[in-house]
Order: sequence, then C-alpha cells, then structure tokens
Amino acid sequence: MAGGIFVTGTDTGIGKTLITASLAWKFSKSIRKICVMKPFATGNSMYSKKFNSKDVAILTKAIKFEEKQENLNPYFYPLPCSPFMASSLLNLQPPSIGFAIKKFKFLQKKYDYLLVEGIGGLMVPINSRYTLLDFIKLTKLGVIIVATPKLGTFNHILLSVKNCRSNGIPIKGIVVNKMPSHPTLIEAKIPTFIQEFTKLPILGIIPTINNLKINESTFSKIAKLIDITPSN
Repeated sequence: MAGGIFVTGTDTGIGKTLITASLAWKFSKSIRKICVMKPFATGNSMYSKKFNSKDVAILTKAIKFEEKQENLNPYFYPLPCSPFMASSLLNLQPPSIGFAIKKFKFLQKKYDYLLVEGIGGLMVPINSRYTLLDFIKLTKLGVIIVATPKLGTFNHILLSVKNCRSNGIPIKGIVVNKMPSHPTLIEAKIPTFIQEFTKLPILGIIPTINNLKINESTFSKIAKLIDITPSN
C-alpha cells in the first residue's frame, strides 16, 4: 500500500495548495510513482476545461503524471464555501465520503506515494453527517497542519491538534506559512511558542512570497524550507 501525507490547515486561504504542491515536487525526486489528490474543492467558478479546481491545476503542475480529474478531485462545486453548504445552495447532491474514499484507495493502489490536500480546516462540513476530519480518519494518513502567524493562530492550531489527537490521527508537524518579511516580535515568536506548547515539530517557516509565480522555481524554494521526507 502506498505511503502518503494529508495536508490540512487551520483555515482557508493559508497556502495549503502551494505547500502540498511543493512537497509533491520535492518527493517526486526520490519517488517514481507519486500522485496528488484534492477530494473536495469549491470555488467561484470552474478554473479551466481541463481542471474544475485551480488548486488541482496547481497540484498537478508540480509533478509530471497523467490521471483523470475525476479521480484526483471527485467533488467540485462552483461556490466558495463548504462542500455541504455549496451543494445545498446549488441544489446538487452532497459529496459521499464513501465514494471519495473509493477514489482515494484507487489512487493508493496505483501509486507509490499520495499527497492529499484538504479543504479549509478540519471541521469543514462535507455533508450533513460528516466533516473533513471523518474523511482523514478513513485515509489513516498522518497530517501536516499548515498555519499562518496571524492573530488567533494559537487557538486555531490548538483546536486542530486537539481534534487530531482525540481522533487518533498522527501529526507529522506544523508548517507556518506566510511569515512577513518584517515580522513583529509576536509573529516572529509564534513558531517557538507553538512548538513549546504542542510538543510538535515546526517543519518549516515559509516567508510571504510577493509576485508569486506558480512554477518549478517556487516549488523548489518552498520545498527547501520544509524539513520532511517521504519516510517521515
């Protein structure tokens, strides 16, 4: 069975996609058959003819492989909110956790390593019964938690860590993303205090990237700042 990591976050818009893509780029240098997946995605509109989700387009740009979009992203809704809310407002069928896991297991059998990106935070509702946390539990993957040094981060991280631990989900560590080039004393010290309080490793501190370009150079730059290997 393939190895893998689930990349989750404390919120939406914190850079999970770029972190996941950069890790995929990094791991692809040592793993022959590697795959990315985003089971649930939403957005303002469909991104392109090839990809419903912009996030999936970015993920696949990091590594060279051919896979059907419906396997990488079984659920997309053109409304920027939780899958449960989006499906309800659009009068569409809500996502099935069982079907999404079926796609996950298909990819797990086909590839040597699988990087899965979540949507928003752990408690984002997928349908009226289940949250993203329920899906993660079924994958049996360890997680990386992506956060930013903004006000409220401590609370968001501790809630995420507590939820993972109480549900038996192993945590690989925390990535602090979007660190300002000139951080305040509080922003600069956030990673130290997070590590001290949670006893979890800070895998990387990623600076805010101005004029961001989605290319190999960016993936490489970010990947070098994250201290993790596939075997971790």
